[in-house]
Amino acid sequence: NKQNKRRRVSFAEYASFEATPVTAKHNLESCDDEKYLRTTIKFVDGPEKDVSMPEGGVNFDAEIEVRAATIDRDALGWVADDVSLGTKIANSTISLTKKPRLFERVPDSFRLQVGDKIGVAVYRTFEITHEDAHAPKSVNLEDVYGKSHQACIYTGEVTEVSENGKTFCHSINTFAGCSGAVVFLVQGQNGEHAEGYAGMAVGIHVGGLDNDNNIGFLFD
Repeated sequence: NKQNKRRRVSFAEYASFEATPVTAKHNLESCDDEKYLRTTIKFVDGPEKDVSMPEGGVNFDAEIEVRAATIDRDALGWVADDVSLGTKIANSTISLTKKPRLFERVPDSFRLQVGDKIGVAVYRTFEITHEDAHAPKSVNLEDVYGKSHQACIYTGEVTEVSENGKTFCHSINTFAGCSGAVVFLVQGQNGEHAEGYAGMAVGIHVGGLDNDNNIGFLFD
């Protein structure tokens, strides 16, 4: 019955929100140490969007403590504060401010906990190598990571949250090229502190620390 077919909604009909682009700062560093002040956001179903990133690349002279050394474990650190926020976009006529393009941040009162289930959504235009994924040659990368030119969701859980409230470690199975991906909540480990927050952004994935730890930065 044609009358029962769902009408396709145009972007113009979606609600608009103020949007802030975000990525890992090291994504804005070129090979010759120049700092890019703009970047491009690519969508699966639309044109690329050029956005302003006034903070530029990362300053590598201020290491961030992820974990202090203990009797049982070595200290962990990251080279710098690795989250770069772009210029806020408030133009309600462009697709970047429309709800389907955006993540909503968890409220300031939310506290990420060890055991929380989290995920990232990654759209890539390149092929992954076994070196990128730190995977044995016997692994079929497409089975694990999906195909290029399509959005793929990878999930894991929070394994550690730093005492300073800046970073967290996680077990999402990522690869070289995932840095800057928004980390969103899938499910809280106790089901109560995270109630109603599923799908909301908790931070940014920035890279791998060692064989057992990936690192993300929490939003300030």
